[in-house]
Amino acid sequence: MILTDTIWAVIKLLAGFVLLFFGGDWLVDGGVALARRYRISSLVIGMTIVAFGTSAPELLVSMISAIKGSAGIAMGNVLGSNIANIGLILGLTALICPIETDNRKVIRHGTIMIAASLLLLVFALKNGISRIEGLTLFACLILFTTISIRKGRAQDEDSKTDEPEGKTMTVLAAVGLIALSCSMLAFGADILVDGATTIASAMGVSDKVIGLTIVALGTSLPELAASVAAAVKKQMDISIGNIIGSNIFNILCVLGVSTSIKPISLEFPDYMSDFIWMLGFSVFIIIFTTARKKKGRLGRTAGILFLLAYAYYAWSLF
Repeated sequence: MILTDTIWAVIKLLAGFVLLFFGGDWLVDGGVALARRYRISSLVIGMTIVAFGTSAPELLVSMISAIKGSAGIAMGNVLGSNIANIGLILGLTALICPIETDNRKVIRHGTIMIAASLLLLVFALKNGISRIEGLTLFACLILFTTISIRKGRAQDEDSKTDEPEGKTMTVLAAVGLIALSCSMLAFGADILVDGATTIASAMGVSDKVIGLTIVALGTSLPELAASVAAAVKKQMDISIGNIIGSNIFNILCVLGVSTSIKPISLEFPDYMSDFIWMLGFSVFIIIFTTARKKKGRLGRTAGILFLLAYAYYAWSLF
């Protein structure tokens, strides 16, 4: 019976990786097609459609945690995922394929990411987030998304330069591909985490270690799949936009929706160290990307530094 469970867990693990690979690849294709069709910049598409789609696991986990009254999981999931998104995922993406982007847009949207983090701090310092505060966070997300799309359509020069030759994807096909890929990412992450957890348990790894590693990182795997796929396809704005957008989405929507369903109460000082790590990584995105005057770039050196910093953070948890 144990052998059968282990084999089934390995199958889930492999299937999860396959779904994440193709889901991330197709999500980028669908997002790029919509960007070109409606002349919205790739960075905006990365921060909205792609970012929201890859953050589906975080939203599902936090909503379920809120309903069950597990405030710590909801808060830890958001903080941990945001740290992993920058330190691990963006670091690994930059290491595989250096990312070049418009540093003006990175500064603007990176500042919004930092502002969302500080708003979370203001709310959570009272050792919890109320339903009104949760609705306020979600309202900020709607405002951010609306303004981003409008500005993206007004500044359509990026879409024009990226316009490919040959046949383009229809809007219906692009929306269908995005919906399918988001489902694949959510389901792939779920079964991969389940399979990995089973294997880890069989090897005698404690539940605490599983929760701090496999579950926390598992909900960020869609961001990794989409960002790497975008970088390989030379869609750099989608790659970095996905990370910034996902972090904004995690704070404003994941916590906003979760606390709107059920307010959370917790001792936030217990999470202050993690919050500082999250804020620090957010600031360093802007610093490393805007080191050049015109074109922003995250090279392999920055990628290595991000990965080393994340490794130290993960080690410090123990």
